[in-house]
Amino acid sequence: MKILLFAKKRETNEGKKFTSYIGTLEKKDGSELIASVKFREECGNPKAEDLPAYLIVEKSDANLSPRKYADPETGEEKTAYTLWVSRWKMSEEKYVDHSLDDFE
Repeated sequence: MKILLFAKKRETNEGKKFTSYIGTLEKKDGSELIASVKFREECGNPKAEDLPAYLIVEKSDANLSPRKYADPETGEEKTAYTLWVSRWKMSEEKYVDHSLDDFE
């Protein structure tokens, strides 16, 4: 499967720096699912400088974990997803940002 991956450099309250990853997965019906992406230690992480980019991940090398939570504003029950990846490779397809194509 192909995952569009974004990275953000962050910092803990104690000052420790880390990178968080967010991925967009396309379902069979064409809809998208946004998930936090975590990489197993043995497979390494993509470099934040190389992202956004597409990753290729075999379904057998990943696991999608749902976590239910209550929306603090509405109290509505929602689901957050984490994709755990144990093996990946960069896609040869390059990411092109089209978000501002409709603006002058």
